[in-house]
Amino acid sequence: MLFRQLNDLRLSYTWFAPAMVISSVPSEPYYSLYFRLSGSSEYRVPGKVFVTSPLCGAFWPGLQPVQVRTNENWHVFGTLFSTAAIHVELSHLLGRDIVRPVDFDPEVNFDRGAGRIVKRMLVQLYEKVGEHEKSANEVRQIERSLITLLLEGLRHNYSKIVNGPERSIAPWQVRAVEEFILENAAQPLSLGDLAIIGGVSARSLQYTFRRHRGCSPMEYLRRIRLERVRNELLHPNPDTTVTSVAMRWGFFHLSRFAAEFRARFNESPSETLSRSQ
Repeated sequence: MLFRQLNDLRLSYTWFAPAMVISSVPSEPYYSLYFRLSGSSEYRVPGKVFVTSPLCGAFWPGLQPVQVRTNENWHVFGTLFSTAAIHVELSHLLGRDIVRPVDFDPEVNFDRGAGRIVKRMLVQLYEKVGEHEKSANEVRQIERSLITLLLEGLRHNYSKIVNGPERSIAPWQVRAVEEFILENAAQPLSLGDLAIIGGVSARSLQYTFRRHRGCSPMEYLRRIRLERVRNELLHPNPDTTVTSVAMRWGFFHLSRFAAEFRARFNESPSETLSRSQ
């Protein structure tokens, strides 16, 4: 087994050559989320049997006794989340102390919804900590975002309270769209694309973004793109031009782009570039 301790998470990679049967009866809650890149295992918890795969992970053991039947050459990535960190974050989300420990659904679907974002963030985190040069702040931000996403997006005994009926869509859906925009701002995105990522209708996504972020999803995308353009203009190469940078970030109407840039940063794009050369 290989492992790496972070702030509120411990990352591990486990490999067993022979097939095994592993049983556990927890004396207190702890939360370890497992995902794999290939193969499968059978998990048995009270009232439920399911098979993990690259598209299906498992919380083990949570509060429930569990039995795992592995195949030969069992390879699995396990992320142990700090119980205290989960409980503190849930208290912040609810605005009050929690009485009962969090009891997650042991089966996690990585193919859609919040589970898909969780796995992507986990893979990103494993890649980041494996880099020789890494940003401690970036890793910490991923840790905190993951814990919040687990509580807002995965099923557990507090889910109905965290995602109350007064919300048009769940907070994790807005966050999923924001994260997708941040990672894909250079790609040609439409409102329909973003609605698919959030798993909601375009109308619901528009309404909730305006209510909680003060702008539409597409306005948020343009803001991010403007910031990316400004960053490139502030750190130019010898061949950097305003036109080439603007078009690379999806601004094809240059007069409109220049007006938006000035409105946001109180100077023209050419003035920003001139100051940096």
